[in-house]
Parts: sequence; C-alpha cells; structure tokens
Amino acid sequence: MPDGPIFMVGTMRSGSTLFRLILDAHPRISISEETGFMGGLAAAKQIPNWTRGRDWYQRLGFSEQEFDARLREFYAGMFERHARSQGKQRWGEKTPFHSRHIQQMAEVFPDAVFVGIVRHPGAVVHSLVEKFHYDVADAVAYWRSTNTEILRRGLELADDRFALLRYEDLVEHPKETLSELVEFLDEPWSDNLLRHNDVQAARGTPRISAGSTRTRDPINTDLAHRWADELDDAARGLLESSAGPLARFFGYDPVTAGTRGELVPSDDPAGHRRLLTRAALAERQAGPGAVSLEDDAEAVIMPEMSPAELAKRLHTAEAALARVRSSRAVRWSNAARRAQRRVTGVPIELWSAAGGAVRGRRRPPA
Repeated sequence: MPDGPIFMVGTMRSGSTLFRLILDAHPRISISEETGFMGGLAAAKQIPNWTRGRDWYQRLGFSEQEFDARLREFYAGMFERHARSQGKQRWGEKTPFHSRHIQQMAEVFPDAVFVGIVRHPGAVVHSLVEKFHYDVADAVAYWRSTNTEILRRGLELADDRFALLRYEDLVEHPKETLSELVEFLDEPWSDNLLRHNDVQAARGTPRISAGSTRTRDPINTDLAHRWADELDDAARGLLESSAGPLARFFGYDPVTAGTRGELVPSDDPAGHRRLLTRAALAERQAGPGAVSLEDDAEAVIMPEMSPAELAKRLHTAEAALARVRSSRAVRWSNAARRAQRRVTGVPIELWSAAGGAVRGRRRPPA
C-alpha cells in the first residue's frame, strides 16, 4: 500500500473539516488539523519583503530540486512523526488556502495525491456571509476563483494524483462515496470512516474543531441544503451570473439546492459514480459543459484571520509606511521634488545631496 501524503483542498466552508475528521478516522491515515505549513515552505523558497529573496539558496550552490528535497525531508518528517504518534502509517493535511499552492506542493512532494472537495456555491456563500460577514459578491468570487484554481491545477496532474468529490455526496451517500475514495487512495475499506465521531471521541479529540465543526456529531444530511431558503434574489442573481457555468460543471444548479445525481457516466470503466478522478474531469472539460480555466482577474483570496487580526496587520503596515516616509532619503527626495516645482532649475549641490534618491529623474539643467 502507498504511503505518500494526502493533501485535501477546497474552499473555506466547503465541509473540508468534516471530511478531514472522517478520513483521519481510518486506521492507516492521519490527517492533521490545519497547519498552513505551505506558507512557511513558500517563504523559505522566496524570502518575503526582500528584493534579493528569490532563489537565495542558489547562492549556496543548491539547485531547486536539491532545496525541494531538503524542504520535503523537513516537513514530511514532522507530519510522519505526528502520524506515528497515532499509530498511523500515512499522513495528510488540510488547509483551505493551500488550494493556491497545489502546483508547488505537487513539485515538492512528487508522491503526494490530492483530493478536492467542492460544495454548492450557495451553501459556501451563505456560510461566509453569515459566519465571517463577507460581502456576497466577494464570497461568490472567492468560490469561483478558488474552485477554478483547484480544477486547473488538478487537470495538470497525472490521473492517479487527483480526484474530487462533492460535499453533498459525502453526507448523503457516505458509504458509496468513501468506498470510491479509499479505492482511489489504494487503501482498504474501514467502517471507522462511517463512525468518525465515535473514533474521534475515543481518541480524545476536542469537541469543537477548526471551523466550529463538532467532532462528536455523526454525518448529518440536514446541513447540506439549509442555506436554500435564506439567500435573497440579489445573491441568487450573482450566483447565476458569476458562478453559474462552474456550478453546472460540478453538477449543481447555481440557485437551487440539490445535485444532478451521479456525476460520472454509468459506463465509467473504473466503476466510479460519486468520485471525479482527474481523467473524468478531463473528459467533462472536453465536452460541451467545459469551463474557462483562465486566471481569474477578479480572484478573491480570503485570508483566514479575524477582523481584529486584519486590523492589527493594517496598523502595522501603516506604521511601516510612516517610517519609510519619515526616512532621510525620502525627505530629501520630497524636498527635491518640491524645489523642482518652484524653480526652473535645481542647484547641482542640492541634487547631489539628494543622493540620486529620486531615481529615474533627468539631471537638472546646469
């Protein structure tokens, strides 16, 4: 059986935490709580806020492949230790914003597989607005742009490295959906997947996990369509105009609850009905319902932090900008600009004293 990592990707509020708890109940698989480790890995490869921070390791004689191997050894070692502490042989991870790191994750972890989870855009939008107070237009754009990125990157992977399932299938047809999933992962079936709540309780998992998910609750279909009666006409209009084509690609009517049944044709050679493998996605993309996979000009990347943390970061950024503005070089630069506006020429001494801080300016007349 394979031991390569399993990366779960999806939007916020897509049911990914429930999905994590279910797969983490498998006797061989450990899916950790959200770590966001790819933020650290990406920062290690390109030092933030430094013009010379890109590919810094090459100055020490490391190729990108060699550096990736070091990063893989470091991060995989941490997750492997966590898995072993639970008596598990295979590790995985789930952090929603890692959906933007699929390409890099696939390069650093060449034996990894990716499992995406998608949920009806109406449900995700309703939850983002109610729980996190997002603007409806931003929430719709976030669902569309993130799932477009997941689909685009998933189609770039090999057939045995990417598959996608719908949240609605997971909670309404758990046995069938999970059976197809563990087959794709080349893992044995375990009934623990259907009683994840009992497994997590016996393990002592906190009752409330990330995303306010109750770890002791069994799989429940009631939450799948609760949003349907609570969206106004304006929100439904945005769902239709902005998310409609992609929603239909995944088998959703963009403005009403429910799904269109099985996503995969009955003659699928793998026998899949609920799981969309990379090959099945490519077949759909080659058909009449194909969607645009171009970079989304209106992409919305929602940072997963509280309003207080956002305010704190804004204050820090404003303070840093104030320090830059108060620096001597900037004061000289501003003085030189003001002087240029007042007189036709600037004395060479003043220009020299400004030290070329005003880059790109023509030398003043002598």
